Amino acid sequence: MGIFGNSSPFDQDVERATSENNTSEEWGLIMEICDRAGASTQSAKECLRAVMRRLAHPDPHVQVHAATLLDACVANCGRAFHLEVASRDFETEYRRLLSRAQPAVAGRLRALLRKWAEGEFRDDPQLDLIPSLHAKLRAEPGEPAPRAAAEPAAAAAAAQREQDELARAIALSLREAAPAPAAAAALYPRVDAPAAAPARKVRALYDFEAAEDNELTFLAGEIVHVTDSSDPNWWKGYNERGEGLFPANFVTGELGSTPATVATGAPPAGEAGADAAAAGPAADEPPSSIDEAAMDAALALLHEADPREAGAGAAEAALARLEARALAMGALVDAALERADRRHARLTQLSAELVDALNLYHSLMRDPLKPLYPPHGFPPPALHPPPPRSAARDLTLSDRGANM
Repeated sequence: MGIFGNSSPFDQDVERATSENNTSEEWGLIMEICDRAGASTQSAKECLRAVMRRLAHPDPHVQVHAATLLDACVANCGRAFHLEVASRDFETEYRRLLSRAQPAVAGRLRALLRKWAEGEFRDDPQLDLIPSLHAKLRAEPGEPAPRAAAEPAAAAAAAQREQDELARAIALSLREAAPAPAAAAALYPRVDAPAAAPARKVRALYDFEAAEDNELTFLAGEIVHVTDSSDPNWWKGYNERGEGLFPANFVTGELGSTPATVATGAPPAGEAGADAAAAGPAADEPPSSIDEAAMDAALALLHEADPREAGAGAAEAALARLEARALAMGALVDAALERADRRHARLTQLSAELVDALNLYHSLMRDPLKPLYPPHGFPPPALHPPPPRSAARDLTLSDRGANM
């Protein structure tokens, strides 16, 4: 028998998809088998051979799973698989399976044959064998007569069931192809909240420069929209520069303050710095140079300050004045840093050029000098000292005697 002749490369996967231990259909594996079977004519033939072998299994559960797999292959594997189904070998084996199957399995196989005859195989002359087989089986004496009123409803139910199964198979394939979003949804189940709270506006107290890609940069006095304040130390929000995390103590909910007053305010732990900055007239006068002594004094007071001490009003006022003066020198400090960066970049370039020049010099010193030859390519003749006079005279006399 041609279909059951030899083993098939699909045997292992088909056995897994139609195992008697399966409590439901393995749609992921079924769709993978369909993709492989539809690749070529030989693949379609080998897949059909493996499925028909499982249809002949004595266990009815295996037969039902194999019938579902066969139906999925007919629906998804294309014309190559249809031509293998519409063959004499398939008709012979299908008739034999119908005669030996239990009533429930035989009813399932007859329903599939009717579905194919009225669907994929109906209008193609090369696939006419399946409608012909269906007509022959209906004409047999043991075949129950169809109910005209129930056939449309049964066909519609079967079509709906087929669409549901195909939708589940496609959804399962998409989930397997993209496991990362599924894992993220499992790790963060609260992301899909039904209703998101509106963003809350806060004003920046200090400049913050993002050190990581997931942080948000802003300047003192700018408005930041807070989207997540669940963490007490780091909040999440956005502004015109982007979206990211920022320190919670760098912003305030008081939107009525002016940017200048906010920029010179103290940290959120106390409000003495803001009062001192508003009272100090020196903060209104722009400094003409960088006062390093004032910065050092402000840092020293900050290090020595103890918020638990009481009655330190003078120290707090002095600290507020020094802090306001240091903040007023921010533009000068930025300009000095920019000049230093330019000088550093220029020195780095000069250093690289010097290293290249030294490397070239050392390579030239290591390579030996090549000898210089005449243009014609031959080495110059060897230079010999002239012979002495006595040898030259003897040579001349010998030449004369030879000529005579």
